[in-house]
Amino acid sequence: MAINRAAMKALPIQGYLDYKGIDYTTEHNRLRLVDHDSCVINTDKNVFFWNSKQISGDLGDFITAYEDVTPKEAWVRWSEFGRHYNGQDETEKAKYQASARENNYKFNWQRWRTAQTKNNSENYLVNERGFDATFVQRLANADFIKQGKPRQDRQTKEWQKPAILFPWHDENDQVVGLDQQGTEVNFEKYGKRGTQKKVAAGSDTRYGYNFRTGNGADQLIVFESPIDALSYAQMHFTEPTNKNTTFLSLSGTDHQKVLSQLDRMKQLNGHLPKQLVMATDNDLAGFKAAAPFDMLQFEGMTNIRQIPTQGKDWNDQLKAHDPAIKTLTMDENQQQLAALKTFTQQAKPATVAKATTDDKQVAQPQRVARQQRREERKGKSRERNEEIIKDALTRVQNYQNDPKEVQQYLDFVAQGQNYSPRNTLLIYGQRQDATIVMGYKQFAERGIQVNKGEKGMKIYGAPKNLQSIVTPAGDRVYWRDSTAEQRQQAKDGDLETRTVKHYPIETVFDVKQTNAKLDDLPKLLPNKPVNLATDQSPEHLETVYQTLKKYAQDEQRARVVDQDQGAIKFLADHKPMTSHGIAKGVTAINRQKPDEPIIILRPDLPVTDRIATLAHEMGHTALHQQSDAKTPNGVQELQAEMTSYVVLKNVGVEPGDISEKYMSDWTNHLKEFSGLKEKSPNLITDVTRASTSITNYLADRLSDGQQITHTRRAAPNIQPTAVQLATNQVIQDQTNETRGPKR
Repeated sequence: MAINRAAMKALPIQGYLDYKGIDYTTEHNRLRLVDHDSCVINTDKNVFFWNSKQISGDLGDFITAYEDVTPKEAWVRWSEFGRHYNGQDETEKAKYQASARENNYKFNWQRWRTAQTKNNSENYLVNERGFDATFVQRLANADFIKQGKPRQDRQTKEWQKPAILFPWHDENDQVVGLDQQGTEVNFEKYGKRGTQKKVAAGSDTRYGYNFRTGNGADQLIVFESPIDALSYAQMHFTEPTNKNTTFLSLSGTDHQKVLSQLDRMKQLNGHLPKQLVMATDNDLAGFKAAAPFDMLQFEGMTNIRQIPTQGKDWNDQLKAHDPAIKTLTMDENQQQLAALKTFTQQAKPATVAKATTDDKQVAQPQRVARQQRREERKGKSRERNEEIIKDALTRVQNYQNDPKEVQQYLDFVAQGQNYSPRNTLLIYGQRQDATIVMGYKQFAERGIQVNKGEKGMKIYGAPKNLQSIVTPAGDRVYWRDSTAEQRQQAKDGDLETRTVKHYPIETVFDVKQTNAKLDDLPKLLPNKPVNLATDQSPEHLETVYQTLKKYAQDEQRARVVDQDQGAIKFLADHKPMTSHGIAKGVTAINRQKPDEPIIILRPDLPVTDRIATLAHEMGHTALHQQSDAKTPNGVQELQAEMTSYVVLKNVGVEPGDISEKYMSDWTNHLKEFSGLKEKSPNLITDVTRASTSITNYLADRLSDGQQITHTRRAAPNIQPTAVQLATNQVIQDQTNETRGPKR
């Protein structure tokens, strides 16, 4: 029977991912692998692009690359999937065909909603990316970067910070696409990159983020991302006069965009630029992206390669405060590429040769033995790490008997780092003096090295869904380890399958275990929505209070009553008198609507007292809904006080005179709390979860004490020289500041 290769190529790569249980995220018509985030599948064209390896192709090519098998072995697996897919009903197949119909979506800049404020974007670029603040402000004022709106994750329902938008302009200054750069740094959620990064759906792939100095006709410089292009511009275009240069970001490594841009420049200017500079990253993918231009040379245009001397990309160079450039010829680029390929091949484990039938018979047991040894090592490592985690959680449980230990733990939570409650407990349990915690790569990306010999802390990474097969004997075998026969039996329904969440164990370090300098700390610390310890403006105080009030109403379904003159009498009748007189607030529960509490505050409170009291009642409300009904009132009150303590510390309010009250109440209730630990071990976890929910809400909606608001705007008419003007002004400002009389 003849092989229908067209039918094989038509098999959906997305279907194969689902069939094999390979995790991916969805970005409109593109899928991105979780474990290899540079591997992207275009569901419209049913092809994949593995940017870091410079590999692309159909499903067969994907199987060969992803599963590291020979083309012959890949064909067997490809055919196996084909039989499975063709055996599905039309409803199951339709979900993969429907995605192609959705891909007819065209980018429309008019439909994008942008924020009125730019604080979140500016803070990210300055604090995380190392840009000059004035340079960023001028770019934002010129609308060359825009701030998006916060969005809610469809699965977790968590609100994400607004992304930075980098609009793509065509030759008529119309916006035809854009890059989205996330500003929420969360390595648990987004993996090694730490932030979300993607291209808007429907963007015209012939273009990329671009800008120019002068008329842009003499030189084209090519980068992999908008951040790299702007980093290069800030460092190296201090005197842009007579530098008619066009900057282009590929949003990856697609050299076809370079050819499209050269064609446009020729039509616009009547000639090609005098020089093409391939300034892609200083890594294997960057050298591969530049390689085609060793052969693709045009008369009158010189091709050269430029790489940063510090780090992998130009943003690493910017953060290192080193403007040096290394220039290579295209021949030297090819030589460096060959050397990198050789190094990569040598770094790979040796494979067993497959020359003869006897060789295959010998190789198979060897391969199985190696796999078994790897699994044994992984299993032992996992056991050791789980023991470390168990010990850490035990220590945290023991800390709960000491009010000062509890206070130190809550101070750590109040810093607002993006770790889950469980990982927060684990970090503190392994290192009580932890302040700023990141993985090795995350520190390295900021130019900071973990000191040699340091012992890291163990935490759980982002969960992955693993499919397993239950054998007739009751044993569970992961899908990746199962035989072809077991998989077929599972597909036929003869064997039970189960999907479980697997939490990989990862290693993180504290900043004190690195070579970070004092000047590095402001860049590493999480941005607080406002610091009321130093910022006491009435407007900002009121904004914080109103944001807390909105959280209570939107997230807790709690009605806040703060202007009712009858509240004082109500509090006097229903709350015991304190040393300061009538209580400042109370949470009331309507028995007919227990899920809709009412927070009542005295109307005569100054704004600082309203913040403190509302934070306390919100903590009480959150934990009242989460806690076991049998939890004693004293313990519920203790949890509420702990939650409010974290919220107040997060916004910079020191307990001050009331700290003694906190410590006294904690001491009185801790014995009761300790007695419940065995029955309800999640009490301190509930405090962590409730308080971080509130502080994350504040961080998503406040920046420097100001409310982040959003409005619908039309596409701006951006002049291509906006970056040039901004750069000139920054340089002028810096020059005026540094020049002075000679001594």
